[in-house]
Amino acid sequence: MIALSRFHDAVIHFDPGNRADDFEEKELSKAWVESRSCPAWRNGFLCVDGTTFNLFQKPGYHGEGFFDRKSRYSLTNLIVILPHNLKIVDYVIGIPGSIHDAS
Repeated sequence: MIALSRFHDAVIHFDPGNRADDFEEKELSKAWVESRSCPAWRNGFLCVDGTTFNLFQKPGYHGEGFFDRKSRYSLTNLIVILPHNLKIVDYVIGIPGSIHDAS
């Protein structure tokens, strides 16, 4: 988790408000969404998908926080992409969403 988080700022450079190339990517993505879904969704130009990484064993610190709904210890990874070219524009790594679930 630390290794992947450490590279985030070095590899993620998507800023459609300030970079012309990123603005063009944003507009291409909007056009793709509009052509393949309803026009009202045009401004939803990013897609998010999540997956889990199973851990070998229970973490030593706050291990119960990594226990997921499938009774495994895992990390959650959310990836944000541009749908027209599948370019990764952001990602987040954290504890499973089940941390707040009642036990």
